[in-house]
Amino acid sequence: MAELFSTFPYLKNDKIIIRKMTESDVEALAEISNNENVYKYIPPFLYKKSNNFLLSAIRNIGGRDFEKNKMIIAGIYVNENPNRLVGLAEMFDYKKRANTITIGYRINEVFWNQGIATNAVELMIEYLSKEIGINSIQAFVMSNNKYSGKVLLKNGFQKEDYVMQEKNWGGQEVVDVDVYTYISK
Repeated sequence: MAELFSTFPYLKNDKIIIRKMTESDVEALAEISNNENVYKYIPPFLYKKSNNFLLSAIRNIGGRDFEKNKMIIAGIYVNENPNRLVGLAEMFDYKKRANTITIGYRINEVFWNQGIATNAVELMIEYLSKEIGINSIQAFVMSNNKYSGKVLLKNGFQKEDYVMQEKNWGGQEVVDVDVYTYISK
């Protein structure tokens, strides 16, 4: 099995590519970051930031943050236009001893309802469970974000019987989030 932070992942299927973002992605990232419909269900990571801030974030996410084993935030691209960033695939809160990780994703609203999130989750599961050997993958979803819950269930996640409280999701001070878990087979 490979180590999670040995090489920045490049994942691909017949619909999408997940890879390291480049500086040329700043405008497309700004489209995502400035969309209130994207951010009404998620934490404010990169929300309404300037292009200069986003450019710095792209450099840090693919460089310093990865090298310090903090997180993997990769770009999502569709195969028909592999240079157009359409979303983010997020892998973070890795606990090596417990062999668990949390995933997330955010998709540009223009590309909603095209199966991109479903494909991104599928690729992250394949990578994390088969190539890295992670046993348990978690995701957190605001209860009223039904589509995101469906994406996870379609990919084999189970919705847990409890909720967790998170701060500053969707502009709310404290919010309950549903917990979804995928256990590798």
